[in-house]
Amino acid sequence: MKKKMSVYWGVTLLFLLTLPLLLTAIEKMFIIDFGQYEKRILKEYGSALTNTTLHNKKTGEPKFILNPSIMAISNWIVKVKSSGLRMKNIIYSQCLKVYSNEHKQDVLGVRINFPKTRQNDRAIIRPQFEFHAYNKDGKFTNLTNGVIMNVGVVKEISIWVKGRNYPYDIALRLRDSQNKIREYFFGNLNFDNWRKMTWVNPNYINLVKDRVIIRKPLYPKDIPYLKFRSFIVYRQMDQIGGDFILYIKNTEITYERYVDTIADPDIDDEKVWRIMRARALKSMKNEQKKLADKADIYRREDKRLKK
Repeated sequence: MKKKMSVYWGVTLLFLLTLPLLLTAIEKMFIIDFGQYEKRILKEYGSALTNTTLHNKKTGEPKFILNPSIMAISNWIVKVKSSGLRMKNIIYSQCLKVYSNEHKQDVLGVRINFPKTRQNDRAIIRPQFEFHAYNKDGKFTNLTNGVIMNVGVVKEISIWVKGRNYPYDIALRLRDSQNKIREYFFGNLNFDNWRKMTWVNPNYINLVKDRVIIRKPLYPKDIPYLKFRSFIVYRQMDQIGGDFILYIKNTEITYERYVDTIADPDIDDEKVWRIMRARALKSMKNEQKKLADKADIYRREDKRLKK
């Protein structure tokens, strides 16, 4: 009996000692808060102008820099995907910046025009261009405004959304540092007014003693991150079609930090070797090239239509 009690108290003591360490490793951050979104992008992207030189003179590759007006809420897009898609479904689906009197802040207003024919549909809600994960110095950018860094295990993700009693489903897509898309399903929008919807990781283990502990390699391994990809609204074929309105206030993530601290007080690895900066700069240049190619297509098409 005494032996059992000593084991019990030993486990309890170990748990109490490790609990503060576990709690300090938990972070709760906004992925996007539309009340602060445009202030943040103005600070992040600075100038409202793109490059005056549209192409690199040496290589001929297109050049492009995102600016606050392009990333503004009203320039977010809605892409309806459906086999019964018509032109009006494309034209009538749009995003607007809307002020919420209840929450005293701007929110993302979304109008979706689903086909009325019988088929499964989905609407993708996102900015015209993806968020940068890195800036020109090779450092993380858009943090808590589209990008979350140092992400280990995701515990839960929540979204504040205002429904209008439609039987559609909503989900969130994030892209990770390995370029894989992860989708988090929140459930049905068949309610009126604001509601906080939460996805909870069913595989999350709270107690350290119940986990399989794995040593994680550190420097110069990349710091994992998640980047906002899109909101998705799903409509099943037996559900009503036509116009649908919803509003999104923010989305928030609770996760464990991949590493407890990035800086080593003894030796600053990155200052000595600069491996991660070189890797981040390469990733940033690849991001910029993809954005520039896409922007060049938009630019040419806009020019063609204005002739």
